[in-house]
Amino acid sequence: MAEQDDRTRALRTMKTYSGSSNPPAMLKATRAVLTIQSGPEAGRVVALSQSKPTTLGRADECTVALADTRLSRVHAKITYVGGTWMLTDEGSTNGTLVNGVRVEKYSRLDDGSRLLLGGSVSLRFTFVTEEEQEALARVYDAAMRDGLTGMFNRKALDERLLAEWAFATRHVAPLSFVLLDIDGFKAINDKYGHLAGDEVIREISARLARALRTEDVLGRYGGEEFVVVARDIGLEQAAQLAERLRKTIASDSIAFEDFRIAVTASFGVSSMSCCGQDKEVRRLVEIADSRLYAAKRAGRNQVVASGGIFKEHRTPNPDETAPLTRKI
Repeated sequence: MAEQDDRTRALRTMKTYSGSSNPPAMLKATRAVLTIQSGPEAGRVVALSQSKPTTLGRADECTVALADTRLSRVHAKITYVGGTWMLTDEGSTNGTLVNGVRVEKYSRLDDGSRLLLGGSVSLRFTFVTEEEQEALARVYDAAMRDGLTGMFNRKALDERLLAEWAFATRHVAPLSFVLLDIDGFKAINDKYGHLAGDEVIREISARLARALRTEDVLGRYGGEEFVVVARDIGLEQAAQLAERLRKTIASDSIAFEDFRIAVTASFGVSSMSCCGQDKEVRRLVEIADSRLYAAKRAGRNQVVASGGIFKEHRTPNPDETAPLTRKI
């Protein structure tokens, strides 16, 4: 519901500024932006700088890094020269089109110009007002972010996982997947109420975010499930990461009104090396999911990786929460 409300407000803002035939001078569209129209980041709006070039390609160091194997490392560059926006093809293998015409060296960009990189990544160049840029960003966030926690939602996670899988495959690099589920979450909702459950979700997401590396991708997979996509680490390191996250969650109870709520979580861990000949993202997720349920069956508050429990811990009895200062 929160995501829908955010999207509705953003679209209403866009209509307010774009629907007027005579917008005030202060709303003149002068900001140059690129809107990504295909791939995992479709809908993302990138502001262009007049003072420095914007590079596009699959290399991490590009201003706009796009996870597509058909792009060159540095595929194209956009610069502002003498009051004109120009696109230069940087010697890409699969070429660049502007409005359907192949760019041999460079091409001028006008409002509404359509770009196609490597025959696969579509973008649109436009001028917008500051308000329109902010509204577009809110629409994108509403589509990609969880309304309760502000972290990536299931849709965004699925797309990012595909992109990370492609990156790991291309660079022959490890990739791991951590799936975790809050133990006894229904009992928390039943005992303390759904507002308390929301606070538990928010606090757990904050603890996870603080404990992760910058390059890790964190999101809410649905309900009380969270996902971490860990680049460049194998199964053993991912299991150690999961154990650290498990301890972070269990380290302190969560305050809600006059209550202290003890919370633990169970973890399932997989990596590309676990997939054998079945090298598919689907298999990576299935293995982590099966190990998560193994952790649940083994007593909860545990990490299961590589077919066994990484480290066993006793699960507190539901009644072993901190004393309540008032009754429900």
